Amino acid sequence: MNASIAVRRKKIARWVLIPATLLFLGSMIPAALLIMFSPMAFDAGATRGLWTFVIMLWAYPVVVLFTIIATWISFALGAFRLAMWWNVLPIIHIIALGVASLFS
Repeated sequence: MNASIAVRRKKIARWVLIPATLLFLGSMIPAALLIMFSPMAFDAGATRGLWTFVIMLWAYPVVVLFTIIATWISFALGAFRLAMWWNVLPIIHIIALGVASLFS
């Protein structure tokens, strides 16, 4: 690969990864508030959909931390495209969480 292409990909990846990391870390604040109030969701009774929603809600910080770590490891190893694709994982999790909330 041409050195200038590698440098350009590294710059693009850095410009994507830094805001994405800050955004995902910032999303942990509302997630923490939702997690704090999640036991109250069972006041009306536990259902399978509700358990799915709460487990997915509790898994969100784990997904975000895993994504951030995997993203920056991929960046350090020079896999810039893979590093940018890792950022899709929390977005997919948020979409799945929204779908799970429809059925709970």
